[in-house]
Amino acid sequence: MIRRKFTRMVLRTIGVSIASFAGLGAFAGLLKRKAAPNPVIGEPEIIRPPGALEKEADFLSQCIRCARCRDACPTGAIKLGGFSDPAQLGTPYVLPFESGCNLSLACTTTCPTDALQLLTLTKDVNMGLAVVDERTCVSFNGTGVCGACHTACPFKNFAITQGSHNAPTVHQDHCVGCGLCEEACIVDGIKAIRVFSGRESL
Repeated sequence: MIRRKFTRMVLRTIGVSIASFAGLGAFAGLLKRKAAPNPVIGEPEIIRPPGALEKEADFLSQCIRCARCRDACPTGAIKLGGFSDPAQLGTPYVLPFESGCNLSLACTTTCPTDALQLLTLTKDVNMGLAVVDERTCVSFNGTGVCGACHTACPFKNFAITQGSHNAPTVHQDHCVGCGLCEEACIVDGIKAIRVFSGRESL
């Protein structure tokens, strides 16, 4: 009986460790990605879920690392910070190049503190701003005709419009920074359209 209890305890501990290391791996991937050079538009900052308090210090002080927002996300877009930075441990963030936010806003309804403000309208989301790198966008550099970012945008023809060869133009007044365009971008490696939050960097 005691041995069975001990075995269950060990398995639970292993499970928590694996989950923690998975979070660490995702964060390490973000840091590695941020190290890649892009002199035209710089490097993106951390992307928080919808409704996150605007000031990073305020967000970190209010977030209790409960993981409810991650669990509520229907697409699994919300990740939790790993051990690379103790201040970020357990805090939610989004990696748009892996999975953009589908704007369900479920995360804002489940947050027990003011870290994520309750939102009911998708147009009120302000996760950041998508920026196009015309050097690598195939519709701009003449290597192809795409339009994937426009197709993926939930505010197409408002947040993103298209020009010649489907070259995208992002309109700041309508872009909410969900990152679905970045996820959809067909460019390998660093995407030709990326979301910048304007928040403090990691």
